[in-house]
Amino acid sequence: MVQFDKIKLVIWDLDETFWKGTLMEGGAEIPEDNRALLQKLTDVGIVNSICSKNDPGVVENRLREEGLWDLFVFPSVNWEPKGARVKQLIADMQLRAANVLFLDDNHSNREEVRFFCPEIMTEGPESIPELLTACEHSSKKDPEHKRLAQYKVLEEKREAKSHYSSNEEFLRESRIRVEIRHDCLENLDRLYELNMRSNQLNFTKLRSSKEELSALFADPDVEAGYISVSDKFGDYGIVGLYALKEKRLVHFCFSCRTLGMGIEQYVYNKLGRPDYIAVGEVISDLSMKEGPDWINQTETGETEDRLQIKNLKEHTVLVKGPCDLFQVYPYIAQTELFDTEFTYTNSRGVLVESTGHTTHLVEAARLTEEQKNRVLREVPFADAGMYNDRIYRLGYKVVFISILTDANLGVYQRRGTGERLAFLEYLHPMTDPKNWDGIISGRYYNAGFPFTKEILREFADKYEFLGRNDPNTVVENLAYIRSRLSESCTLVVMLGGELEYEKNTNPAYADRHLVHRAMNQSIREWAKDIPNVRLMDVNRYLVDQSSFYDHFNHYIKPVYYSLAKEMVDIVNACTGSEIRETSRIKMHLIEGKEMLAPLYHKVRRMLRGGKK
Repeated sequence: MVQFDKIKLVIWDLDETFWKGTLMEGGAEIPEDNRALLQKLTDVGIVNSICSKNDPGVVENRLREEGLWDLFVFPSVNWEPKGARVKQLIADMQLRAANVLFLDDNHSNREEVRFFCPEIMTEGPESIPELLTACEHSSKKDPEHKRLAQYKVLEEKREAKSHYSSNEEFLRESRIRVEIRHDCLENLDRLYELNMRSNQLNFTKLRSSKEELSALFADPDVEAGYISVSDKFGDYGIVGLYALKEKRLVHFCFSCRTLGMGIEQYVYNKLGRPDYIAVGEVISDLSMKEGPDWINQTETGETEDRLQIKNLKEHTVLVKGPCDLFQVYPYIAQTELFDTEFTYTNSRGVLVESTGHTTHLVEAARLTEEQKNRVLREVPFADAGMYNDRIYRLGYKVVFISILTDANLGVYQRRGTGERLAFLEYLHPMTDPKNWDGIISGRYYNAGFPFTKEILREFADKYEFLGRNDPNTVVENLAYIRSRLSESCTLVVMLGGELEYEKNTNPAYADRHLVHRAMNQSIREWAKDIPNVRLMDVNRYLVDQSSFYDHFNHYIKPVYYSLAKEMVDIVNACTGSEIRETSRIKMHLIEGKEMLAPLYHKVRRMLRGGKK
């Protein structure tokens, strides 16, 4: 009998289990129940992996054809025996075998896996209807697939770690950021789940009901906090909880996703090493009397104080855009007070980059609700977030946007009625049939959407390709956006880098520095005479090739730290006493020479061939 409530991971065999038939013999028909179970498991926060005896390239291609490859993590596909592979897979994912279900039609495979992992649950494909029913009745919900995204981050980390000579070297290069916050009641559901599910890193083993946790957090004699973690691979979200009463830890528990990063040691030392009573087995040692020196570090190895903003009220600042704006977040305190609209993965697993594209910012205000709904009805990869108009509705004092996606995404216009949308790289227009096979197979970037020729044909019949936005169009869009904001709102535009990245291998980025240069010049000319417009120019901080991290749009830590300082200065000036000096500061930002999943585990992984 499967204990569904204990399952965190399902490992699938493929031949005669996930699909009917044997792939290498030409058979691989996927039953609808199996496809539905994969999706429903993901929707309730249970991740899926593969352990199959097969050719890895053939398996990946088959699952990509079905649009299912990205729903799996840590796939193990080779011809080796399965027992040791499953044990290693569980270890790599930092889970316990007791929380894993292995599905395989072959009884001897199941017995072999049980020999290596005695606590694991094993079933054949006949249990799939039971699992479907359990999913449908589950109270757990993860519509944004946050748990999948978090394990994608771990998957990427495992790959990157293999290139380092020592674990400490890898950890120091990971740029680990730890943040402790105290609004626990606002995150009660997540903290309750963490407390109930954590085991390997739960030091006190106290399991509290939601009501008990709520009372604990409201107790004035209790100091409670939760821990959020991010690093250069992505955002892990809330991974830890502590509660101190009478100088003793009542709760001290962490998610196994951060096992080996030193998070629990760092927090314990940060709290002053309070007393606690360890209950049961814990696979971590708190005896180290100094916190790990690879957490919250600057490039020089010194602990870094996060930049402060002052007198900030909620719904005062909106940050809307792609990774260049997102990457400054680890260096700024109180970013929970910022409203943010970044690149995101929707409930269908599609990466939505265009929420900050200037075309969509214009269309959000220009189009009627009827027009927006028409696009959403007839374009299956469109998402309502593309036309989010909160930027105009909430009376912000500062709005940050970026031009990065304008330089990359293709823009399309509906024939006859004129509605516009931006999606996928401009280099491979969706309306050109010669690109269809590449988009469908994933050879060309497809944002994780399961395209078919029928979908592309219907789109091409209704929409025409306009290309990517040229400098004049970007300026026209910015002028429209500025005109729709309140007079007291400061619009801040993040410019693109103009330094060529010599290691670029993606054709879509071959001339990107030149495209940015032309766009930036037009924007600078427009902005210098427009009140309440400021520019954040990354080019002030780009020195040479050492300024890049791993991509044209990805920079090293000091660059983002400098941008964060600039962002904080702008927010402080525009929300405090310095608001009167708008013009002077604007000119300083234009002319001066000096001066916050996954989720994005998924952004970097999906965009290896063309990162945004």
